[in-house]
Amino acid sequence: MLRSWSGAGKMSTIRKKPWRKRLGLALAIAILAAWICYVAVFVYRLNYGGGEVLTPEVQQLASQELQEEWFTIYQHGNRTGYSHTEIRPRSEGYALTEELFLRLDFLGDIQDLFTRVQAKLEPDFSLKSFTFRLQAGPIYYNLSGGIKDGSLLLVSQMAGQERSQQLPLSHPIYLGSGMKSFIAQQSLREGNTYRLALFDPSTLSQTMVPLRVEAKETIQIGSRNLEAYRVVLEFHGVKLRTWVSPYGEVLKEEGFLGLTMVRSDRKDAVAGFAEATPAELVREAAVVPDRTIARPRLLRSLRLQLTGITGEGWDLAGGRQQLSEGELFIVREVLPQISSVQIPLSTAEMARDLQPSLLVQSDEPILQEQAAAIVGEEKDALRAVELISSWVYHNLEKRPTLSIPNAFGVYKMRAGDCNEHSVLFAALARSVGVPTRIVAGLLYTKGRFYYHAWNEVYVGEWVAVDSLLNQVPADPTHVRLITGGLDRQVRLVRVLGRLGIKVIDYE
Repeated sequence: MLRSWSGAGKMSTIRKKPWRKRLGLALAIAILAAWICYVAVFVYRLNYGGGEVLTPEVQQLASQELQEEWFTIYQHGNRTGYSHTEIRPRSEGYALTEELFLRLDFLGDIQDLFTRVQAKLEPDFSLKSFTFRLQAGPIYYNLSGGIKDGSLLLVSQMAGQERSQQLPLSHPIYLGSGMKSFIAQQSLREGNTYRLALFDPSTLSQTMVPLRVEAKETIQIGSRNLEAYRVVLEFHGVKLRTWVSPYGEVLKEEGFLGLTMVRSDRKDAVAGFAEATPAELVREAAVVPDRTIARPRLLRSLRLQLTGITGEGWDLAGGRQQLSEGELFIVREVLPQISSVQIPLSTAEMARDLQPSLLVQSDEPILQEQAAAIVGEEKDALRAVELISSWVYHNLEKRPTLSIPNAFGVYKMRAGDCNEHSVLFAALARSVGVPTRIVAGLLYTKGRFYYHAWNEVYVGEWVAVDSLLNQVPADPTHVRLITGGLDRQVRLVRVLGRLGIKVIDYE
């Protein structure tokens, strides 16, 4: 047990748990965000060619009757969850409900994840409004939205607080959960191409992704051999495959890290969940280097060679990370060599890293009051950062938390993993005028590089800070891949199962 003083002068008692179990949750959130996005994708048709056309009778049946689908979710052949989708006709369109249940293993900590999407659809199946709920144990996150004047209006809710945001749309958006109805009214042929206007309620991000009908083939579902079209969707460079029957029925979907959805029925999907094998996402995604690193928390520098990370959109170079000829050199900042600045900083070039956001509510009065109590009269930026890191470290219970992290909710809950630590630290630091970023990448411990989230702060130069470990500066086994929140971190799925690491040297 650890007793500590809060910035407000109150004694708190925190049970410390092994921090190694908190690693990898950044990627787990990104994977689940992408998976939920894939299961409930928003579709915009770009073009299609002639092909197999369903009869008017089948099209009418698809649009007028209750459509219900059950899927069993597996990881490497082991049952780990299920999903259920219903589309009901309404007088002015359709009502859609989709539920997803997953049992997950975070390095020995078992959690059940539940998500629900409820939506109203227009007569052409385009989105009218929706609500989204993600829950793991007592922790929940709610998001609702609706289309108005060419924009998607969003309202998020967690820990009793509401925040709103508006996203402009250039195209109608369609729920992938209604893909059966969409496809039932289209032609299917090898070579058909589409683009998807994809919005993910887990990360509040949208992007256009390509889809292609690759082939018509026979697949086995249980004891049956069924004809199906193999449709490939490319999400951040990762190919996801779906098999759709000529009647518009989704039969099978292949996702990330061995996750697969197979069409079943209610009895099979629900009955098997009690005995489900938890899916391992964190260990499955971890990267094992070619050799071990001794005393990683005490290192001054680290030189690595990364393979399997290609394309644009990565933040490998900059600040303490130097990338040259395929080698990444990371140096731990030397604090005495930094001429620390005074806070609050308010320059135009730092404005983006000082602003509040939907999940980093640095303008929330209760967080501003707490930050002011932590730093007191301190005006030295580096010293203020050290005070805030120490407070976050000592006042948050180290606990795996599967949710959409936001600073206000974390402050109320006083628990979490690397994501929770990083968003709360960012909100507190920004509120006293310290430019702060959230970054995600890898952290080495016990022979593996696990996916992890931490912060960077500007105190005269950019310095890496990990409040989960109370490191100012963070050790050089923190390998930055992405700068930004969940909308950027979801790109980490591009390197799943592809990233390799060779340790060249360290000191």
